[in-house]
Amino acid sequence: MLAFTLLLFTAVTVSAFDPALDLGEHLFALGDYETAITEYKRFLFFNADHPQASEAQFKIGLAYRAQKWWTEAAEAMIAAVQQTRETELQAERRVELAVTLIASGAYNLAIVELIKADMQSQSARLRQRARFLRGVAYLYQFKWEQARSVFQAYFDRIPGTAQAAAEIDALFSEALNLPQKSEKAARLLSTFLPGLGQTYAEDWKSGLNALLLNGVLGYVTLDAAIERDYDDALLSFFFLFHRYYAGNRYRAAEVAQVFNDRENRRHVDRILRTLATQFGEGKQGE
Repeated sequence: MLAFTLLLFTAVTVSAFDPALDLGEHLFALGDYETAITEYKRFLFFNADHPQASEAQFKIGLAYRAQKWWTEAAEAMIAAVQQTRETELQAERRVELAVTLIASGAYNLAIVELIKADMQSQSARLRQRARFLRGVAYLYQFKWEQARSVFQAYFDRIPGTAQAAAEIDALFSEALNLPQKSEKAARLLSTFLPGLGQTYAEDWKSGLNALLLNGVLGYVTLDAAIERDYDDALLSFFFLFHRYYAGNRYRAAEVAQVFNDRENRRHVDRILRTLATQFGEGKQGE
């Protein structure tokens, strides 16, 4: 009976052990992510239905993420989530997938995964982390109202944070009243006078350049027409209108958008810095 038990233990141990998986784990721990990925893939090639297949797939995603290969990381993690059968573990992996998606700029996809994790998990700490990250994803999209709502719910579950939460909420109030430039107005102003739209968007250098360049080309066109050099006049007019005048209108709207993005990003940084100070990683879920 003892011999049979030992043989059974040996058989189970051998079936659970795989050199490629073991080597992949070792290389991952050493930070040799590229080689670790190769070994994990070797393991999956021969053991697609192994109980640890989803773990290997997830580690491939983490290894890609460590190298900032966001697309490959997300694809591997999505496959790992789909293969995971244990509910709580799947929720944890959804959150890690969302972190990867946020890093890659795929904010809407990240939000979907975070909402699913929040609904799926029984862990209060994991649900809090999912909400925090969802607020961050909204922040990066400049969706101030949605982010504010999520963070309010997040703070409500952390005792003793009323003063800090009020500070964050005040920053959201400021965000909703940030100065913004109208792209339509910038384009219209530059239609009336080249460079005026850029000046409106507070890009003085671009505005002056557009005014001078279009002014010079306009003068050349008019001078050629006065001299009855109609071929040069038509050529200058065509070149002026299509290359510089129309381009000036397009760039005016672009400059307005850049101004808005810059102001929004600046405020996002302020909120994130305050969050990092008041609600660090160690406080999430408390």
